Amino acid sequence: MEIGATCEYSPLKKVLLFRPGREIEKITIKTYKELSFRDIAYWRRFQQEHDQFSDLLKDEQIDVTFLNDLLKNEDLSLLDPNLVYMRDAGAIVDSGYIQMRMASQVRGPEPVIVAKALRSLGIQESHVTTSPGFLEGGDLVFPDEETLMVGYGTRTNEEGALQLVTSLLNTNLKTVILVPLPSWRVHLDGGLMFVDKDLLLYHPMSVTSFPARIYRKNEPVEISPLMEILDDKFSPEKIPITDNELYLFGANVICLNRRKCVVYEWNERIINELVQRGVEALPIQGSELARGGGGPHCMTLPILRKK
Repeated sequence: MEIGATCEYSPLKKVLLFRPGREIEKITIKTYKELSFRDIAYWRRFQQEHDQFSDLLKDEQIDVTFLNDLLKNEDLSLLDPNLVYMRDAGAIVDSGYIQMRMASQVRGPEPVIVAKALRSLGIQESHVTTSPGFLEGGDLVFPDEETLMVGYGTRTNEEGALQLVTSLLNTNLKTVILVPLPSWRVHLDGGLMFVDKDLLLYHPMSVTSFPARIYRKNEPVEISPLMEILDDKFSPEKIPITDNELYLFGANVICLNRRKCVVYEWNERIINELVQRGVEALPIQGSELARGGGGPHCMTLPILRKK
């Protein structure tokens, strides 16, 4: 199987999703915080909104594989509601999948379950995160095929990020940028996302609070403000998002191609800003999906993007 998804806006061809079901009923007024949800959710509507999202991807000629169809019976008892946010449990590069290690004990089984499923598809591991490292896929953003940004702080820790640096700089990646996040920022993909090589959405305080570090193979580490790094390498136009839009997943979009992305429908100002710049912004409903604390980018694990 052809694999590799190392650029956020290259044409998306194949993706892994998890179709949510009645495990959403585990989210109660007593458990929602422990289970990393923002609020309780109605499972049937949650599922319907996810079905609308997956149908949109299929209508765009994207090959959608459901994790549900790959699971064995012994895995079904381990399902937790957060599996719908597939991005956190893995990432797929040209050499195989990156197995994450979750900071939350509740979500600990997810990378193991996803790894089993990917192996059943013939996709082998390229990197396995080990203790004391923590690494979550929502902290990985690929500005292009040779560059990876890794946020660290709340979920991914510095050890997990450095393990990935050591591993991936031996592959086709030439540059890894470590981005320290403030304590209130969960993942990097909620605060910054490329929709083309020269256009990005970002929340300034999420990604500019601390200087970033640049790692290149056999070169000294460089320290510089993130925006200066991105300006030097990509010269992108930047669309800033507000604090309210950050909370409403304004930057958490999934690109289907260059300047074509899926976004929650209520982010109307952001949609207008994107459209004015020639972006096709495809809105989806997500009033229930958002209760889990994730957006369109969170819900997808790309298997293949065409270069």
